[in-house]
Amino acid sequence: MHTSYEQRLEFLHQFLEGAEVFHTNITNGALIKGDGWEVSSSGSRFAMLNQAIIQTSRKEALDELLAAIASTSNPCDIRLVGPAIKHMSALMEAGYTNQGGARFMLWSADNSVDGFTLREGLSVRSLTENDLPKMNEIYADVYKMNEEMIADMQKMLFASNKDHAYGLIKDGEIVSVVNAITYKETVGIWNMGTPTTHQKNGYGLQLLKHVMKTHKDMGSKNFFLYASAAGKFLYDKCGWITLDYLPYLTKPEKKD
Repeated sequence: MHTSYEQRLEFLHQFLEGAEVFHTNITNGALIKGDGWEVSSSGSRFAMLNQAIIQTSRKEALDELLAAIASTSNPCDIRLVGPAIKHMSALMEAGYTNQGGARFMLWSADNSVDGFTLREGLSVRSLTENDLPKMNEIYADVYKMNEEMIADMQKMLFASNKDHAYGLIKDGEIVSVVNAITYKETVGIWNMGTPTTHQKNGYGLQLLKHVMKTHKDMGSKNFFLYASAAGKFLYDKCGWITLDYLPYLTKPEKKD
């Protein structure tokens, strides 16, 4: 299923199209596109919150990409697609470090969630900006983010009415969170997190399946995300497939 490079590239382009719109809605965000590459900057001082992607082996494209990143005055993680793997050595010579392969995953809406219902005692509600303090507390716990990182990421949340946040509720407490970005018939999933004290209870699976069913019922066809090694186990259980492993590189911050 979806084994050809052309099929996988088409799904990646669907995902990137939605991500581009998302970044243009962020205050101080920037989108710069070239021939075979693009930079989506949130305006953050942290590379993990800015993304660049290159899909061509053309040498000039790498120079163009690096110049575009420099023009934003912010660092940026870089993902390599297909023939762009050729740039790995040049990027490492430029000071970037290889962080391994990012798992690019897909769930194409099917009937596997049609009969899904939350376990007794659990509920889900849409989160708002009033929930940001609790959401930030969870991000700090799950992703080990410092206050500066959280402050920058917070600017990316609720950027438009297409950006949704959901919380799984148990005994009045948020025990898992996730964000979903909708665009046309696609959904981008990110910031999936369950507080350390509530892990190993299946809360992430309950919330994710609820979100999958909710947006499937609203007409969404394809769901995308980048998965960590730990997260992939959850997504596999929910019927997602790994389309590709995209090498990604980051440039260590210079220390004063």
